[in-house]
This record gives sequence, structure tokens and C-alpha cells, in this order.
Amino acid sequence: MKKRAILFLFIILIMNTGFGLIHAKGRKNISKEDLRLKGKTIVIDPGHGGDDRGAQGKNYGTIEKDLNLKVAQNIKKELEERTDAKVILTRETDTSLLPETKQKEELQARVKVAKDNAADLYISIHHDTFGDTKVKGIKTHYGANKRQDKKLAEIVQEAIFNQDIDTRDRGIQASDFLVLRENSSPAILIELGFMSNKSDEKRMNSEDFQVKSQKGIIDGIITYFTT
Repeated sequence: MKKRAILFLFIILIMNTGFGLIHAKGRKNISKEDLRLKGKTIVIDPGHGGDDRGAQGKNYGTIEKDLNLKVAQNIKKELEERTDAKVILTRETDTSLLPETKQKEELQARVKVAKDNAADLYISIHHDTFGDTKVKGIKTHYGANKRQDKKLAEIVQEAIFNQDIDTRDRGIQASDFLVLRENSSPAILIELGFMSNKSDEKRMNSEDFQVKSQKGIIDGIITYFTT
């Protein structure tokens, strides 16, 4: 009888160990580095929205506010899948945060989202335009005289181009955008190409570019927090 009881306990122990291994294998796709983002809050800001359409493509008619939102939603989805971070969008739909108000107040409302949620990071997504249609490429802006913001910009810009993206790397730039200047969280604003340039506009609408750029941005965010 005693031998049977010992054998039964041994079998239970083996089964529990097996279940533990299966559970561990199920989480194998999440690295130790990714899990370090647990407890972090990241705000993704799709620029423009509502009556503010932003830029419009000269060749394919792309509306910036719509593309900004699509990119931001994709980043949020993948970031949540890859990490334990809490991800918040400043807008979930084609709306303005403060309809029928001045642009300055609307931008301040976006910064307030980061402040109210004690964000650890703020990423604003945009697409640029310029009078010279030959100008193309990706640039990341950071708040002037903000060391952490500059570090974040450098890391994310490099991570984007690590994805073998075929456009000009325009580097990083200290800028006086309100969402950067008045943000107490480390913040950057990424211009993911020029809608005024035909090849850039075509590229930014392609699934291949969107997958690569969002992976680069997320890799950059993870690197920022883990180095």
C-alpha cells in the first residue's frame, strides 16, 4: 500500500513537470528582453484626424490622417503581441481630440494623454510633404535640448533602416514641435516618407514597407528600454 502511494505521488510529480515545460514552450516566442517592457506605458499618436486631413499625396491621393492611423494601429497591435507593455493611441478613429478648437489646444490634448497616463514613451506618426517632388526619405524629430529624446530618435531611426528599407535616411533632427517641446515623456515624431514624392508615396502604401517600418519602430522601442 505504501509503495503504491509513493508511486502515485511520483506520477503526479512527473505530470506537473511536463505541464510546466509545455507552458514554458508556449511562451518561448517572448524573449527576456521583450518581457522587460512589462509595466511600461507607451503612447502612439497618429497625427491629424477629423477635419485636419494633414498632407495629401500628389500621385496616388493618399490622405495622411488615414495612413497615420493605420500605421499607429498596426504598431499598437504588434507591440502588444511582442511585449507586455500597455499601449495607448491618442485617437482610435478618424476624429480630432478636440473638434472645433485651435490647433494648439488640440496638440496639447495629445500631450495630455501621455501626461494623464504617466507614459514612459510617446511616438507621433506622420508622413511629410514638400514643394520639391524629388525630396524623399524618412526623418525622426526629437525635442531640442532633450538628451533622452535624442537617444530615442537615434535608436529608432537606426532600427527602421536595419529593415533594409529602400529610401533615403534623412537622419534625426532637433525640432520645436509642440508635442515634443511640451511633453514630459521621452518623445519623438517620425516622418515616414514624403507624400509629394511618387516613389515614397507608393512605398508608404505597400504592405512590405508598413511591415518593415513598424517592426523597425518596435525594435527601436525595445532596444531603448533594454540598453
